[in-house]
Amino acid sequence: MSLTQEATPTLAERLRRARPWLLIAVGAVVIAVTSALIAGGVASANSPYLGVDSARPNGAKAVFTVLGEQGVQTSSAESIDDARSRLQDAEGETTLVVHDRDGIAVDELAAQIADLDADRVVLLAPSRGLLEAFGGAITVGGVGAAGEAGDVVEAGAECAAPLSELAPEISQRGARLYQLDDAAAGGSACYAESERFAYVETTLASGTTLSALGATDNLSNGDVLSSANAAMGLAVLGQTQSLVWYTPGISDAEAVFGVEPSLDAFVPPWLTPSILIALATLLAVMVWRGRRFGPLVEERLPVIVEASETMHGRGRLYAQQRARLRALDNLRIGTTTRLAKSLGLAKASSVQEIITSSAAILGANRAAIAWTLLDAVPGSEAELLDLSQALLTLERAVAEAADPGRGPVSTGPSTTDQSSTAEKSGGPV
Repeated sequence: MSLTQEATPTLAERLRRARPWLLIAVGAVVIAVTSALIAGGVASANSPYLGVDSARPNGAKAVFTVLGEQGVQTSSAESIDDARSRLQDAEGETTLVVHDRDGIAVDELAAQIADLDADRVVLLAPSRGLLEAFGGAITVGGVGAAGEAGDVVEAGAECAAPLSELAPEISQRGARLYQLDDAAAGGSACYAESERFAYVETTLASGTTLSALGATDNLSNGDVLSSANAAMGLAVLGQTQSLVWYTPGISDAEAVFGVEPSLDAFVPPWLTPSILIALATLLAVMVWRGRRFGPLVEERLPVIVEASETMHGRGRLYAQQRARLRALDNLRIGTTTRLAKSLGLAKASSVQEIITSSAAILGANRAAIAWTLLDAVPGSEAELLDLSQALLTLERAVAEAADPGRGPVSTGPSTTDQSSTAEKSGGPV
């Protein structure tokens, strides 16, 4: 009994065997890291602008947190009811910051915002409709120039304290600009650009101080440390004991649309019919081009080909290609099969056994029979005809020798038939 010795696999062999699993592991890690980066990018892109709880560059958590650390009671609200409730619970004088970043503070909602009870109201980049809800003391003046990084704008002579003292200049690029109406009382305008201002302030007839700040980027975490932006934000927002930062949200949609917010309110009217038409078209194409499975049907053949025609056609092909040896081999196969039957041999008998038995029963030379059944190669059409005749003669002689009392046996086509077939096919079969 022999034992097979197998060497201990080396580190290289183990690594080679583990290569598929290592590739799968590396692929999984790459997919996980890519997904995390994409998710982070999507989250960054979806971070709310000037969100008081967002620490991303476009958030306003820094200013909001510093106000709380300076003793201002800060809170945030995302609905008109929540803002009203927080103003009622606030202690001392209050400042209401309204940041309508989604542009839904119009009509009834804008009127409700104007009715909120606050000592100071700071509107961040307000729209024309929101300003008109407060009486139109402040009007829209357009958008400032984009400028370049590092550009600063001075407060100006029309700017009153505390901005003129705490924030004499700020970085301003593409801010919204505003103007004071001629009838506005107690007005102050800061950071001018072509007689329009990034910050304006006035006192309403009700005694509420209304201001509009167009340089909202200066309050973001990414820009608050530039120039005197932080001082400007603290000076504008930190003048009272309490501050409520109100951002109109989806829950205020009822005041805008008159109904509870639903998916239908935000879906274009053409979208649903388009989807239905696309589905109907797809279904029609599936029915039109789909396979129809039915019961099997027997197909009638257009013609019936007789065996003789097949034989003649094959003979013509052999003659056209001058495949004389191939044609002779076919004749030899038929001859050896019939010889084995006449000699009483098994069907699986070899050609050599058939040759030996044929030579023994005929008393003939074995080499001559082997030459006829195996070795002869026809060099011309005439030789092919002679060999086919020799096969026929050998087959008849063996059949008569095996059964002398039976008389002549017809074992295949005669020489005349073979000649006729050769003439029809343009050559021998």
